[in-house]
Amino acid sequence: MQISAVLSFVALVASVTAVAVPNSVVDLSLAKRQDGCNLYCDPLGTAQAECHGYSICLCGGPVAALVYACGTCKFQRDTTQYAALQQEMDRYSADCAAKNYPVGALPIPYCSAPATA
Repeated sequence: MQISAVLSFVALVASVTAVAVPNSVVDLSLAKRQDGCNLYCDPLGTAQAECHGYSICLCGGPVAALVYACGTCKFQRDTTQYAALQQEMDRYSADCAAKNYPVGALPIPYCSAPATA
């Protein structure tokens, strides 16, 4: 049984199996984009490798915090992407919940957008 999980804020789609095997619950490859959010997003690639596809790891607090920080940073860099980024947060949360490892809601704070003159 496969579910579609997306966390690539640009390209988006990754297929995963319902059991915890490589090709994890989340595609964390978005971390390789060089866009100023590397401090937050690069560790997602490391997490995907170190978690070996196990949902308990990929949906754990440290990875969920990185996903949230990466998405928030990307929003601050490009506020026009708010809806797409929030949709990705929602998918990550839903995919983890479907694997019985809920991370809760991850709302990107719209007020975190940089002020414009």
